[in-house]
Amino acid sequence: MKTNNLGIQIRFLLLVLIMAFSLVSSPVRSDEFEDMKADMTADMEGVQNEMNDFDAYRKEINDEFETYKKIVDQEFTKYRDEVLKYWDKPEMTDKKIFVEYSPDMKSKKVVDFEKGQIEISVITPKGTKDSDIQKDITKKLEDLVTEDSAKAFKRDTFAQNVENRIVKASKNVKTAVVKKVPVITDIVIGTAAPTVKQVEKAVQDLKKDAKITTQPSSKVKGSDVVTVTIKLPKDAVSKKAHSYIEPVKANASKRKIDPSLIFAVMQTESAFNPMARSYVPAYGLMQIVPKSAGLDASKLVFGEEKLLSPSYLYDGENNIVMGSAYLYILNDRYLKSIKNDQSRLYCVIAAYNTGAGNVARAFTGKTNINKAAVKINQMTPDQVYNKLIKQLPHDETKNYVKNVSKRMDLYK
Repeated sequence: MKTNNLGIQIRFLLLVLIMAFSLVSSPVRSDEFEDMKADMTADMEGVQNEMNDFDAYRKEINDEFETYKKIVDQEFTKYRDEVLKYWDKPEMTDKKIFVEYSPDMKSKKVVDFEKGQIEISVITPKGTKDSDIQKDITKKLEDLVTEDSAKAFKRDTFAQNVENRIVKASKNVKTAVVKKVPVITDIVIGTAAPTVKQVEKAVQDLKKDAKITTQPSSKVKGSDVVTVTIKLPKDAVSKKAHSYIEPVKANASKRKIDPSLIFAVMQTESAFNPMARSYVPAYGLMQIVPKSAGLDASKLVFGEEKLLSPSYLYDGENNIVMGSAYLYILNDRYLKSIKNDQSRLYCVIAAYNTGAGNVARAFTGKTNINKAAVKINQMTPDQVYNKLIKQLPHDETKNYVKNVSKRMDLYK
């Protein structure tokens, strides 16, 4: 277990004070003094060695994350360039949109969790019979409707390459086996394990109001791009949220957090897209950034900082564990000097998106949260909220505070 550097420094100072106090508080013989001095010196050397070990470990972690980020950048560029050989725009999975290309890159499935919409696009030779196109699209829709997170991760060439390279490059990476959790099966059919007949019926129902567009492919000569657009059920968000009730309740109880906060953060971060990914990089339902929230949360959960791999964070339960742990750290450590619970909640929400330092900057122009807390503690919760909305440095974070605060009421 790696010790916190501040804790090591405190121990070092205590040893110095104990030695000084011992010398002035009680007379000792010269031989006793030499023995005591030798013991204290050995203790201080041990503490100093621990400090050196911690600093070396932190440097190793930081170096490994820089490698992590380089790997992500390189693999993203490589994957995007491959996509551009067949498609006009390199549409990629992001926070609220799941995108999956076929191995030959000639078909694409897109689920927009925020808009509640599916798009299936195929590059098909001109003159292909409509009936054949419809069969192909139906087959792909059936596959999408029954797909789970484990299969989605296995098919994701970009994520697989990142995972494999990070595991080889890092000694401090935490991996996992992604569990078989539905991507949209529970939304469309209402069960995670449907029968063949249920799948067929669900697909037919989805296709009833589908819109089909056809346009020439600018990348593959002699071909058209046929796209089918389908609306997801109107209650898709609530159904997806419902599938995470148990892990949310368990972690909310463990960390003494309001479950509605976890749900609201999940909806705002990913719209419950289990394969969510942003270029930061951040992964999963609660968009955990390996270098910041991931390190803090892993220290709390595992007792030492770990780099969290894509596989670890694409497991929904793991992601909720880490996101909840980070909310706890913000509330009970970084922002604990804010006395009013509601005021602190608003600051926790903002800090989850932009960091505690930027929250402090909204009140004082500087990043010291304890100094900012002095001002915050003189304000009402409404004044704190309004100050955040007005002074936070980025519009994204201002909207984030608004959305999470409002969405908490949906999960009470």
